[in-house]
Amino acid sequence: MNLTFRLDQLESAHLVRRVADPDLTYLFNHTLTQERAYQSLLLRTRRELHAHVAHALEESYADRLDEYAALLAHHYGEAGDEAKTLAYATHAGDVAARVYANAEAIAFYTRAIQAAIALPARGPVLRDLYLKRGRVFELNSQQQQALANYAEMETLACEWNDRAMELAALMARATIHSIPSAFFDIPQAQQLSDAGLVIARELGDERAEAKILWNLMLLRSRADVRYRQAIEYGERSLEIARRLGLTEQIAYALNDLSPLYAFASEPDRAIQVGLEARALWREMNNLPMLADNFGYAAMNHLARGELEPAVNASEEASRISRMIGNQWGEAFSLAWVGAGYVALGRPDQALAAMESALQLGAVFPPTLAVTRANLAELYADLGAREHAQDLARQALAYAEEKFQVFRPWACGALIHVYLTAGDIAQAEHARRRIAFELAEANPRFGAGMQLAVAELALAKQEYADAASVCDLILANQRALRLRQHLATALRFKGEALSGLGQLDQAFAILCEARVEAEQTHAIWTLWQILAALSHVELARGNAAQAQEHSAAAREMIAAIAAHTPPELRDSFLALALAKVPATI
Repeated sequence: MNLTFRLDQLESAHLVRRVADPDLTYLFNHTLTQERAYQSLLLRTRRELHAHVAHALEESYADRLDEYAALLAHHYGEAGDEAKTLAYATHAGDVAARVYANAEAIAFYTRAIQAAIALPARGPVLRDLYLKRGRVFELNSQQQQALANYAEMETLACEWNDRAMELAALMARATIHSIPSAFFDIPQAQQLSDAGLVIARELGDERAEAKILWNLMLLRSRADVRYRQAIEYGERSLEIARRLGLTEQIAYALNDLSPLYAFASEPDRAIQVGLEARALWREMNNLPMLADNFGYAAMNHLARGELEPAVNASEEASRISRMIGNQWGEAFSLAWVGAGYVALGRPDQALAAMESALQLGAVFPPTLAVTRANLAELYADLGAREHAQDLARQALAYAEEKFQVFRPWACGALIHVYLTAGDIAQAEHARRRIAFELAEANPRFGAGMQLAVAELALAKQEYADAASVCDLILANQRALRLRQHLATALRFKGEALSGLGQLDQAFAILCEARVEAEQTHAIWTLWQILAALSHVELARGNAAQAQEHSAAAREMIAAIAAHTPPELRDSFLALALAKVPATI
């Protein structure tokens, strides 16, 4: 009785059917029938069958292994061939990871790890597999699973006395604790980095040392205002990476040095290293890090007052992140750009970006402090006072609990929100809530608090103090070659000088503020400068010029109102127009 006869019998019994596809030939009519037939085979027979199928696939599709790696991993796994399972499960995981099919990549790497553990020669292979699986967990916004993966890796390394594998696990854990996520932990990151540096130097592993120095750069840049120390770590990492030809580590070091240079008075260098990193990410087709690079670019452009480029960079980062399903990258790209949309006079787009960022706060927690604070300020300026106060209080509470470096940012927003409501007492109470040295403010996260202190002094009619604070802000911004807050600081100083009766000096400063706002296309700030100029010109007896400034301010307010959600339009107009002198 030959095979053809048996197949004919099965087909007559309607158990199988012939198909035109030459790769299949026959299919079972019912899955249950197929499963029943399969289970009836002895385990040994089943393994032999899977081995035959695997060999046939391997021979037939030797030039299409990317397509068949997953199937080969399955059949070799069922055949009990762990070496082949390891090879093809790893291959399938790599294929899935390249197209950001993260769940599939994790499953294949997990199977490959199981196979590797069953084999005698496992050290470097197993280390690489744990690192690959951990990275996919991270890209899938599963930091907790990534940490568990690295902890498992470290446990095995200690059991086997594999110092290189232990070091790799320590470094991976340190990175997660060094970046702003739900697992941001400065003491833990420092401890892991210090331990890793000792092991790396014991082993003479400069590759690992370069990565640890990069970790320390990340950590120090988020722990305090000592950016120069963070830059030193980054430059040492970069020097080692360049000397050893470590392309990926070069890109990481350049990428994260960019924002540090931007806030350490080296904007040109920030642009240079950012673009060099971007070219490397493109060359390696590393889309998550390419998106991260554009996210940093948005932050850097914003700090330099380059509003349209900031928005464009943010939108590109967001587009790439959505394309690959990277929620962390999407949240990062949206976290800062709301301020850019506001400055450009587009509250509707600002609200959309910031609300979207908040929805992703679980994967990128800084949004729950920074973005929420910015959103609170915008809602206050649009007239939604109660909602603004709730958001600002939540932002400060979260910063106090999770991210101390963001406390001045959030506190500044709370002060502004209270002042918008005319509540000077609550604003003063908020000012006393944190210890804040104006002269030592973090250049990236402290400027908002400095401006809020100046605004509070103006509200209290302490004009000399307000002018002094503004001088400090202006000196800091100019020394660092930053422009984001220059126009507002100049406006506040002009208003302070006006309050002191120094009208000519106030006029000169406000004209300087106007030029700054016009050059950066900051329409949101510009209308307020024009309103202030109108008040000063009235006081100087220049009614015609005052009327001209008022008319221009009203025109800009109308343009902004057109980009304001309908439910907030009237309240915004009422607040804004009240600041502009009436038509003369």
